[in-house]
Amino acid sequence: MPTTAFVRSARLSWLTTAPVVTAIALADVAVTHYAYEALVAPEFSYLRYAYRSPDPLYYAIALALVVGLALVMPRRLERPSHWITWVIFVITVVPSVIIPQIAPVLSPGDSVELAGWIAGSFLLVATLGTRRGLREFLPVRPLSQRTFWPLLFALWAAMHAYLLLTVGIRLSLPSIDDVYGVRAALQTEKADSPALEYTVSWLAGFINAALIVRGVWCRRWLWLLAGVLGEIYLYDIDGDKTALLSPAALIPAYFLLRRYRPAGPAVLLAAPLLSAASMLVDRVFLGSTELTSLIARRVFITPGLVSTGYVAVFSDIDKAKLGHSVLWWLYPYPYPVEPADLVGALFFDRPDTHANASLLADGYANFGYLGMVAACLILVLLLWAIDDASRGLPRGFSCLLFLLPALTLAESGVLTSILTGGILLGIVFCALAPRTGWPPHPSDPVRGIGRAAARPRRGAEHPVIG
Repeated sequence: MPTTAFVRSARLSWLTTAPVVTAIALADVAVTHYAYEALVAPEFSYLRYAYRSPDPLYYAIALALVVGLALVMPRRLERPSHWITWVIFVITVVPSVIIPQIAPVLSPGDSVELAGWIAGSFLLVATLGTRRGLREFLPVRPLSQRTFWPLLFALWAAMHAYLLLTVGIRLSLPSIDDVYGVRAALQTEKADSPALEYTVSWLAGFINAALIVRGVWCRRWLWLLAGVLGEIYLYDIDGDKTALLSPAALIPAYFLLRRYRPAGPAVLLAAPLLSAASMLVDRVFLGSTELTSLIARRVFITPGLVSTGYVAVFSDIDKAKLGHSVLWWLYPYPYPVEPADLVGALFFDRPDTHANASLLADGYANFGYLGMVAACLILVLLLWAIDDASRGLPRGFSCLLFLLPALTLAESGVLTSILTGGILLGIVFCALAPRTGWPPHPSDPVRGIGRAAARPRRGAEHPVIG
């Protein structure tokens, strides 16, 4: 009889066939288009979410680009690079290809040109970044279970203690729509304290999530509780919606990644399902568009509109050329505020809006379309480093660790994501994480054949990255 793990894998195999992948990609576009035209644009047109009918030829080209990229993506999630690539594709690439075609910002010709550059740039990530171009080039120095986890918990406790002493705690959580005042207040303190900036970013983007991941993967519920409370605290003091919603994203991701060789297209399928579910709940139970706004608009539509806004703004003015960042010594920065604030003021007509952008939009703001290509090439190198540092770790565990850093790439530049987004921290974490002593897991193919099979020995490892 086949093992339980392989039975589960067979149940998911239909998701990896080319016709099904094509159907899922088209369904994602269809649901996104409907949500934008029927619900988002009528209610949020004052925020530039207006609608126009797409040019049939150019829209067909955009659809072909989405389907073509989906077909060249890895069909199975074998390594963290596969997982990260699918997440970025769903959250950033698909909206940035489709939304410009139906938002009256760029001309139809400029919109399809943007779609072509985005697809071409990301093709480098899908084909090169997932292929393990470099092997065993990073030093891996795994610690023991008894050393590594206490050190991580001590770091978590020390960083939260620093925040409590520096920032304090609010007596009530801000509402989802009332976070900007909280965020602005802490932003002023961050500007005067790089330590505070990195502490908040690392806790929100990686360390709290690492505790949650260990909690669910190893069934250490106190670790799960500590990570969730840490994210809630960061939402309390910083209004970080990603921190508030990250546990809700990590738990479903766990149930996908715990499977033996999970299907990559399942990540893409989640997008239309979540958007459709949010619209259904709003219509049947809430009688509003609150959930649609939170999920369909913010997660699966806004990244595309922001990308469009970045091109609209920086196509007519001087590019930033990283003059506000690492190349300050080479290119004088010509603007009084950062690119995200500039787009907030010029495109959204809201000077108080910090229009976070994906690595693609940020690349355009700095060096035009060639900046998109450069950002994707840097991401390729990062994916190689992540895969290399993760060798020997359970596959699903290492993939799950990089969910929030992958989401960070949907709202910040690739260089920013390395330091403040948790990518470098995640690479160091994986290089030091223990390679032995992991508990048995349902996805482990050594769990015997049939009911007569012996249980795995204590300490047997999960499927690992070779």
